[in-house]
Amino acid sequence: MAAMWSLIISLLFLLLPIAPSSSIKFLLEGNVYPVGHFYATLNIGEPAKPYFLDVDTGSNLTWLECDHPVHGCKGCHPRPPHPYYKPAADKLKVQCGGPLCAAVRRDVPGIPECSRKDPHRCHYEIKYVTGKSEGDLATDIISVIGKDKKNIAFGCGYNQEEPADAPPSSVDGILGLGRGKAGFAAQLKGLKMITENVIGHCLSSKGKGVLYVGDFNPPSRGVTWVPMRESLFYYSPGLAELFIDKQPIRGNPTFEAVFDSGTTYTFVPAQIYNELVSKVRGTLSESSLVEVKGRALPLCWKGKRPFRSVNDVKNQFKALSLKITHASGTSNLDIPPQNYLVVEEDGKTCLAIRDASSDPVMKELNFILIGAVTMQDLFVIYNNESKQLGWVRAQCDKAQELESVIDSRL
Repeated sequence: MAAMWSLIISLLFLLLPIAPSSSIKFLLEGNVYPVGHFYATLNIGEPAKPYFLDVDTGSNLTWLECDHPVHGCKGCHPRPPHPYYKPAADKLKVQCGGPLCAAVRRDVPGIPECSRKDPHRCHYEIKYVTGKSEGDLATDIISVIGKDKKNIAFGCGYNQEEPADAPPSSVDGILGLGRGKAGFAAQLKGLKMITENVIGHCLSSKGKGVLYVGDFNPPSRGVTWVPMRESLFYYSPGLAELFIDKQPIRGNPTFEAVFDSGTTYTFVPAQIYNELVSKVRGTLSESSLVEVKGRALPLCWKGKRPFRSVNDVKNQFKALSLKITHASGTSNLDIPPQNYLVVEEDGKTCLAIRDASSDPVMKELNFILIGAVTMQDLFVIYNNESKQLGWVRAQCDKAQELESVIDSRL
């Protein structure tokens, strides 16, 4: 029995990070579909109140839907998971010319200039794939188990814009894990709550997951490491070329690839999307699947019986991959069918890769945006100290269970 446990533990060490005291671990809730978010709980204010925040490596600013003392909460969700954050006026006194606001200005392009009439207000506007958030910077206490309470800066988002058909929100705001100085991890390091600005997440295809912030020990084997592109605000491993069934998309177009856990689906430029759809349809030409339109996604298929999960249908689809060219050479990100398909409630399976030209923000950026669906069951590491990105296949649904086994047996 002891020998069996020894073998199990040695294998687990290869697969999972261990969280030392200087890192912070958040257990994640949510899923790609139908929730559309993976979210952490952050306790803010005194007394501390819980808020669900979408884990977003594509955003540099953390913000909450906020009942602003002057503006209220325009366009906010009518039934949020928790009551809106309601700051006292002194929490919103952030000097527009000060270092906090300067950091936000560097991290979030397009913010309006400071107003001479209101120098104690740091205003921001952020555009997303699915909408916009506007607000003022606030500072308040965050409470993390095992850490001293500290004041952190985040957005009091009092004006939200989303599509008219957006579903009820399962989150209270965004946990900004981007590369900027105003990002959540960068602030925690500046406050000495962690010693290194390193982020890792494991999002399970079965729902839930885990997020690490700080100097955790990453998996020791099997990780693909690539240097970050220094010229971008975003987490980019370099230029990427899409393959289907080991064959390149016609014309071999390459685009900047970006990891963005806060975007539910993966987005690709129109010339890739159209060719990809054509190739997928071609591979299904002799299949019994019938093409239909889905509720949330435009391209779906139904079978003779409703599908219960992607596992019921994945063998009828071909694997994709991204060939990424970077400063150290080339690397591959494998995308099996379960990382680009979802199953809707009525049993249809749908292509969870979207045409970026359908969204004005994405069309302007012209990226291959690697969303949460494609990061499922991968441990993804964003090392802002060594300027590296890493990923390795993992069983993210067992992260909690396996860590508890390790901790209890050492």
